[in-house]
Amino acid sequence: MSEFVVRRLTPEELSSFVTHVLTTFGADRDLDPEAESRLRALLPLARCHGGFAGATMVATAAAFPLRLTVPGGDLAMAGLTCVTVAPTHQRRGLLRRLLAAHLADAEAAGEAVSGLYASQGGLYGRFGYGVAAESDVLSIRGPLAPPTALDDLALLAPEEAARRLPALDRAAAAARPGMYVRDDAWWQWRRIADRPFARRGRSTRRFLIARRGERDTGYAIYRQRPGFADGQATGVIDLEELIGLDAEAEATLWHAVTTIDLFPTVEYDNAPVDHGLNWRAADPRRVVRRRRADTLWLRLHAPNVALAARRYAVEDVLVIAVDDPLAPSTRWRLAVVDGRAEVTPTAASPDLVATASALGALYLGGASAAALARADLLRGEPAAIARAERLFAWPVAPWCAEQF
Repeated sequence: MSEFVVRRLTPEELSSFVTHVLTTFGADRDLDPEAESRLRALLPLARCHGGFAGATMVATAAAFPLRLTVPGGDLAMAGLTCVTVAPTHQRRGLLRRLLAAHLADAEAAGEAVSGLYASQGGLYGRFGYGVAAESDVLSIRGPLAPPTALDDLALLAPEEAARRLPALDRAAAAARPGMYVRDDAWWQWRRIADRPFARRGRSTRRFLIARRGERDTGYAIYRQRPGFADGQATGVIDLEELIGLDAEAEATLWHAVTTIDLFPTVEYDNAPVDHGLNWRAADPRRVVRRRRADTLWLRLHAPNVALAARRYAVEDVLVIAVDDPLAPSTRWRLAVVDGRAEVTPTAASPDLVATASALGALYLGGASAAALARADLLRGEPAAIARAERLFAWPVAPWCAEQF
């Protein structure tokens, strides 16, 4: 592999980096003319790497420095993004070298976990990433049952949405594992700014806010896709995000988006798996789950730091051996008292042997230890598997509001 060099980018190379990423994902600069400005605003140059064959960039990877919410807390996460290898140079070890550079950067930055959204589902498990959060892809046909109480609603102009929605997002993130904190610049570039190529025959983004008295309680972001057939309205609401700070706000927003005249169908490809909409519906068959999608993948490259950062549902002591495809195997004693863990290296016999991807899947409480054991990703006596099931469980399903 001496023919390739993997290194950080220079400022002059970021333009080529953007072009390479767009091209690999099948886009062009004329479709997204603000792509370079957006990345310069949000992505630190020091976290951008390129793979070079001579002077030619043939692979890329970068990381957003993010804070991930975990059960009962949060911690620093390296948000892996813009991972590409040119079709002319695939399967020659470049991805592995880019990931090694990424993980070295994450360790230096004090980020105990690396997270990503996978463009290919079979790619990242072999590097120790596991599916830590999922979403339901839903089609909702017709209104849900009306809630017993409704918050007030208003449509906001983009400027007002930029002022009011981020605080709601931060409050929601604190209560649900799997989210990351989106600052004002992120909101402006990724949610408020409306790129024409992203509309695909639909409206600009609509920003709907719920309010109770003097307090904002939730929001929905959506586009409208108009349509008529045989004289009947067949419009679709393409829901991008819906967050309520409590059940009443959530019910208000769902009632609102499913009762918009001329738009009888709501499509949502990122619903939390504990959405409960089938229970809200007068006719649960109107809530169709098209598939369950993997969203956030996690790799715990500093398991002791990551495991100590979250809270736990029960008290217990488990010794967990971790088989990591990118690093020497490790063994940790996880001792939980009053919901907090002390994690120390140990030479004791393990209660559980986990692949790195299984540990990533367990971490936020979204995966079942028993299911991972049936898949041979987690090994141990049945009693130890059951203890892990109780220990890692969390009452709120992990969910990530936006791909990065």
